[in-house]
Amino acid sequence: MSDVKCPYCGEEQEINHDDGYGYEEDGDYEQECEHCEKTFNFTTSISFSYDVYCLDGEHEMKSWGSEHPDMWGCKKCDFYELRRSQT
Repeated sequence: MSDVKCPYCGEEQEINHDDGYGYEEDGDYEQECEHCEKTFNFTTSISFSYDVYCLDGEHEMKSWGSEHPDMWGCKKCDFYELRRSQT
């Protein structure tokens, strides 16, 4: 799996993080492309995302509406589920 594409040749690259290199946010780093052997710069930014859920049994479920009648979501949190219609 690649991390970036080389800005010179467009080949995919994996960032070399030996000894933690390149993990510090807001730093400027260099790496040599393994394909064209040109050196390019990169920076690192870190982001976090969270999904929050009620404790089991405390969801207040409602249908997503007529366009998606089988999808139900909790009014209080990010939980959702597919409920197949019994036909």
